[in-house]
Amino acid sequence: MQELLNFGVLLLLGSVGGLLAGLLGIGGGVVYVLIFSHYLSKYGLSESAIVQAIIANSMFAILFAGVSGTYKQWRNKNFHPSQMLTTGIAASLASIFFGYVISMGTWYTKDRFTWIFICLLIFIAIRLFTQRNKVTLETDSNANKLQLFLTGLSSGTISAFSGIGGGVIIVPILTDLIKMPIKKATSISLGVISIMAILTSLYNFIFHKIVLQDNSQVIYLSLALPVALGSLLAAPIGVQIASKISAKQIRIIFIVFLLLVITKMILF
Repeated sequence: MQELLNFGVLLLLGSVGGLLAGLLGIGGGVVYVLIFSHYLSKYGLSESAIVQAIIANSMFAILFAGVSGTYKQWRNKNFHPSQMLTTGIAASLASIFFGYVISMGTWYTKDRFTWIFICLLIFIAIRLFTQRNKVTLETDSNANKLQLFLTGLSSGTISAFSGIGGGVIIVPILTDLIKMPIKKATSISLGVISIMAILTSLYNFIFHKIVLQDNSQVIYLSLALPVALGSLLAAPIGVQIASKISAKQIRIIFIVFLLLVITKMILF
């Protein structure tokens, strides 16, 4: 009975992440990190081990949202496989490399992880606030392979240290620096997240092992699967809501949500 209750709670929490992902277009990583941070703290892991587990499980949950979003972009004929692949391979290499570096020591503690996570959230909030009057680009500026590769490396590095999928870095680089239209940048970002999440999760399943209380691997499926399922079920609802409200309202909702998360991370 308790296991069924836990499954239901995780499904509901994953739905919140999926709803926000569909509504805000940023992915559910912000919510997933909070969920896994809470639940994994009950398993008696060391500070460095719990950070590795939070990041690995968040990346696994992000995988499902990324693949689902990429499929929708393909159906909408907004699909750019070559650019996705170049950026995604670079992101995967960086994510796996820095994930390995983190796993080799105890220097990356929960406190350091928390402050990096908070700094990222502040960056996202500031960018959302400053972008409120920006004109959306309609003309395309094709990025070369080096630009895409460097974008992927930046994204993968951020993902390895934060557990967030990397879209918060990919989209700003592609739109602000490379001058790519937002719709194309968002599509590429989803594809990159999918590639990175798949390869990183495979690496975690095969090579990255942290023994928890019940001898499971670093990806704790009894936690990650219901969260991922909830996200898959709720994301389309968020997309539907987003289509009925203004961009300004979405931006305000997200900034308020980020401020609540930042306050929670600092005070609790």
